[in-house]
Amino acid sequence: MAFTRHIVASLFAISGALAHMQLQWPPALHSKFNSATPEEYIDYSMTSPLVTDGTFPCKGFINNPTSLMAPTVTWDAGSTINVTLTGTATHNGGSCQFALSYDNGTTWSTIYSYVGGCMIDTLNYDMQVPSESPSGTAIFAWMWENHSGNREMYMNCAVVDIANGGSGLDSTDYPAPFVANAGVNDCVTIEGIDVVYPNPGKNVQYGGSYASSKPTAPAGFTGSNCVPPGQTSSSNSTSSISSTTSSSAAVAASASASASASTSSGSAGVGNNAAAAVTPSSSTSATATATGTTCKRRKRSAEARSLKHDDMRRSAHSHERLVRKATTGRVAAMKAEHIAR
Repeated sequence: MAFTRHIVASLFAISGALAHMQLQWPPALHSKFNSATPEEYIDYSMTSPLVTDGTFPCKGFINNPTSLMAPTVTWDAGSTINVTLTGTATHNGGSCQFALSYDNGTTWSTIYSYVGGCMIDTLNYDMQVPSESPSGTAIFAWMWENHSGNREMYMNCAVVDIANGGSGLDSTDYPAPFVANAGVNDCVTIEGIDVVYPNPGKNVQYGGSYASSKPTAPAGFTGSNCVPPGQTSSSNSTSSISSTTSSSAAVAASASASASASTSSGSAGVGNNAAAAVTPSSSTSATATATGTTCKRRKRSAEARSLKHDDMRRSAHSHERLVRKATTGRVAAMKAEHIAR
C-alpha cells in the first residue's frame, strides 16, 4: 500500500511538472535546468503560476543565498539572444513579456513583448539585448498571462551578466512590464482574450490572432496601473477591459447619459418640445415619448368630443317633458310647452 501511494505521488509530481510552461534557457533560479542549483534547492513546481501570497517577483527566489545568485550566462548589450521555453500546457497561448532588473527585482524594464499567440506560435524567442543596457549583473525575467484556464501569471527569472553596456534603459522605450493576477495590484486578465499591453515598449512582436491586425488599444484585462509595486505606467492608458466589452459599455454609458440629459431638459422645458439627444438610443426614446404623447392627446380629444355630445343630448332633453299615451300607457317624450303663469 505504501509503495502504491509513493507511485501515485510520483505521478502527480511528474504531471505537475509538465502541466504548464517554464524557462529553459537561460536557466532560471531553482530550475532543474540550472546546473548550479543544488538538489535540495531545485523547484520541481517551476511550471506553477505565481500565487497571491507574495511570490512576485520570480516566485520569491530573488532573496536566495549569494551562492545561488551567480550569473548563468553573459550577454553583450546590443546582441541578439535566444530564449527557450518548455512545457506542455500552453493554455491556448496568451501574451508574454521579457524584462531586465538591475536592482534585485525592485524595478523592471521591458525589453521585448510578444502580444498574442505566445506559447503556441513558438517556444523559441529571438530578441535583442538593448544596446543601452548597462554593464553588470541583472535579473532576466519571462512573464506570461495565459489565454484560457484560471486567471494566472507565470514568471521565471535567471541571473545574467551584461557586458559592453550602454548608459541605461529609459522608461519610455523600456517601460515597466504588465502585471496582473499576482495580488500586487487590482489588475485581472479576462479569459479568452490575449492581453494587449498598455505599453509594450519599443520592441514588440504580434502573434496568434493579432499577427495581421497588430492592435494597439489595450485589451484583455481590468484594472489600472498594472505594473510592479513601486513602479508607474508610462503609457497614456493605464486601465483597460475587453476590447469588445469596453466599447459596448462605453456606448451604452454615453447613450444612457444623453438620454438622462434629454429627459431632464424635457422636464424643465415648456410642453413636449425638448430637443432630442444625438445618440440613436436617445432619439428612439424621444420618438417613443412623442408618439405616446400624441396618442394621449388624441384620446383626450376623443373623450372631450364624447362629453360634448352627451352635454348636447342632455341640453336637448331638458326642453322635453314626459307624457303618458292613453292608448298604450307608455311614456313618451314630447316638446315642452312654456306656460305663462
